[in-house]
Amino acid sequence: MYKLSIYQVICVTSTSFLPLLFWIFPYYAAYYGDIDGQWAIFGACLLGLYSAFVHGLLAQNLRTQTGVEMLTLVFGKWIGKTVGISFIPGNLLFVAMSLYSYSISVKGILPNTPRLATAGALAFVAVVGALYGLESIARVTSIAFPVVILILGMSFSLAFFRGTWMGVFPHPVSITRSASTAGLLFPLFFGLNLFLMVNPYFDHRKRNAVWLPILATGLASVYVMWVFFVTVRVVGYEGLRVLVHPVDFVLQLVQIQGFIIQRFGVSLIFVSTMFQAVFYANHLWGLSELSRRTLQLSKSSEKWFILGYAAVITIGFALVPNQEVGQWIVINLLAPLSWLYLIIEPTVKLLVFYVRRRHLHLANE
Repeated sequence: MYKLSIYQVICVTSTSFLPLLFWIFPYYAAYYGDIDGQWAIFGACLLGLYSAFVHGLLAQNLRTQTGVEMLTLVFGKWIGKTVGISFIPGNLLFVAMSLYSYSISVKGILPNTPRLATAGALAFVAVVGALYGLESIARVTSIAFPVVILILGMSFSLAFFRGTWMGVFPHPVSITRSASTAGLLFPLFFGLNLFLMVNPYFDHRKRNAVWLPILATGLASVYVMWVFFVTVRVVGYEGLRVLVHPVDFVLQLVQIQGFIIQRFGVSLIFVSTMFQAVFYANHLWGLSELSRRTLQLSKSSEKWFILGYAAVITIGFALVPNQEVGQWIVINLLAPLSWLYLIIEPTVKLLVFYVRRRHLHLANE
């Protein structure tokens, strides 16, 4: 069996979350958290790090099991499979909303291109990647991830020096508001649990299964905090409350003259498409693997799940009529599901494992 390198595991894990809210999370932070937006984001990052730690402990203690096998081992066959299947609808909705967020960002640069055409082209690329399997996804991701981080990092650094510092409050004005907004921003890390599906495909040495998801989430946390501070510097808090896609706006202010390109729009499309494609492929593979192992089907059945889930995601994307409905879905559906999928379920699973581990006979080698 092909074994992923440590670097590939970090890249696959890092590209399994963020696309849903990345382009709009400063708006959510300012709209719901007001001047405590940066503390709400900090709180969401702490929640992400906690979730990463719990998932790391699960992977360390159950080295040869994927996510669904962990469930059946800890909770029993029928409860475990039921819980595993319950992850599918939420993750399909998550990917569909991530695709919607991506299409809105691209629409601002390519206004004459239908959003459904953009989503269809991206689905085709993601399906091909997922059909080739985890090995191919990991190799592409190991190239795409550093390119995306480099281009966006340089762009936000350039934008930082072109703004007027608006200031941030050194302490929370309202702890309650900061905490509640952090809960609404937690879907930033929706998809982190895909790490468990990758669990048996890399070597577990020196407790690396514990720190790998923490490292991936830590890098993302530093990145989102930096993006928020740059957007505050460029457009201020009032601008964040008005601009639904402030990250797009800030990036469009970066005009790279005399370089490879004259406008950042082309680069933004390239980066966002690359990031969204590997993210999409990751989840198609993970969901198909989850379904196949839950139903105990042959490896060849994966392609039907991949094609079916891609169709469902595209339909879900097409059914979102506007930004208001999308925001309602994020706040009222995906935010609670993120707590269920990333905090409650893995914590309960880990605690039950610790209680029952003397009675479990594991092939933990």
